[in-house]
Amino acid sequence: MQQFAVVVKEIRTFLTTFKIVKLALPYHLHILFGGLGLLFLEDLLYRTASYSNYDTMNLLFYDIPLHLIAYYGFFAGIWLTLIAKGVKYLPYALWGYAFVILFPFQSLGIFEFVRAAVYIAGGYAMFKFTATSYSESDTKTLNV
Repeated sequence: MQQFAVVVKEIRTFLTTFKIVKLALPYHLHILFGGLGLLFLEDLLYRTASYSNYDTMNLLFYDIPLHLIAYYGFFAGIWLTLIAKGVKYLPYALWGYAFVILFPFQSLGIFEFVRAAVYIAGGYAMFKFTATSYSESDTKTLNV
């Protein structure tokens, strides 16, 4: 875990050289869980809405690219949360994304199980990392 803490510190040093990262860093949890919530809402709406509403949802999520904004916002939120003080919330977001991958719980294939397993394993590794003292040792230098 000490090696990962060093990697996170170097990633933080590199990413905070960009002005856009410094501007978005205070909103890292909003970006992370907002993207996750939009992805879940999209899946939920497509599962529960009638066929007559598909044109409206297609307009919202694909013509107005809310799906892409949520998708890339979630992954940008992962990186921002990794370098921020709120790294303790990152495992829950990764486990939530695994749930979104498996959400309809119908016609699941090996691809969905492997994708979900990767995020579950990543969440578990991050959970172990946040439980150690190494995750807190390098956030003292963060000015956010």
